[in-house]
Amino acid sequence: MNSLLRLDRINTFYGAVQVHFDLSLEVGHGKIVSLLGGNASGKSTTMKVILGLLRPRSGTVSFDGARIDGLPTHSVIRAGIGSVPEARRIFPLMSVRENLLMGAYARADRKAVAEDLERMLTLFPRVAERVSQRAGVLSGGEQQMVAMARALMGRPRLICMDEPTMGLSPLYVDRVLELIAKINRQGVTVFMVEQNANLALQVAHSGYVLQGGRIVLQGPAEVLRSDPRIRDAYLGGAIAA
Repeated sequence: MNSLLRLDRINTFYGAVQVHFDLSLEVGHGKIVSLLGGNASGKSTTMKVILGLLRPRSGTVSFDGARIDGLPTHSVIRAGIGSVPEARRIFPLMSVRENLLMGAYARADRKAVAEDLERMLTLFPRVAERVSQRAGVLSGGEQQMVAMARALMGRPRLICMDEPTMGLSPLYVDRVLELIAKINRQGVTVFMVEQNANLALQVAHSGYVLQGGRIVLQGPAEVLRSDPRIRDAYLGGAIAA
C-alpha cells in the first residue's frame, strides 16, 4: 500500500493498563479506511495516538513517511492532519462562521482562507443557512457538518473522524456518509473510527477490526461486509481472532 498514514507495532498504556498490543495499520493516499470495534476496544485511543494527544509506550506513527509520534498536537495538525472529534466539540457560544474560521487558525493566507470559507458554505449548504447563528443551537447533524467543515478549513491531507455518525438521526447519518465520500473524491484521505460496521463499510475502501487492543480482522470493505465474523460481532456475537 502507498501509505499516507502508518502505525507500526503501537503499544499504548493508561497507567499500568495496556490498551494497544502491537497495533499496526495503514491508510493509503486517497482512501477511506475505517477502524471498527465495540466499546473499550481501543478505537478512540488510536485516534489520540495519531493526533499526539497520547504518546505510545513503543511503536511508531508516520505521516507521509515522516515520524510524528512524539510531536505535540498542534504540530500534527500543521503537518496536514485534520480532526473531527467524537461528539463534535464545536464552540457552542460562537457563531457557525467563527467556528469554521477556528479551523484555519494556523493559516496566514487570509485571501485563501476567505475562499475556502465560501467553498465550505457551498459544500455544506445546510451550514451556509446557519452561518450567522450560534453553533450551540444547531441540531446534532448540523453540528457534525460544522465540525467537518471546520476540519477542512485547515486544508488537511488526511481527516481523522471519531464516530462521525454517533447520535445522528437516520437522515443526517446518510447525509454525513455522502459528505465523507464527496470529501474523499475531492482528494482528502479519510480515517474514520466507527462502531457501526454496516454504515462505515458502505463508504470505506478498506477496514480494520479492533478487539481488546488488537487487530483481529482487516481487508477490503466488500470482503469485510460479507465476513460472517463481522455479522456475528455486530449482531451481538464475538469476533474470532
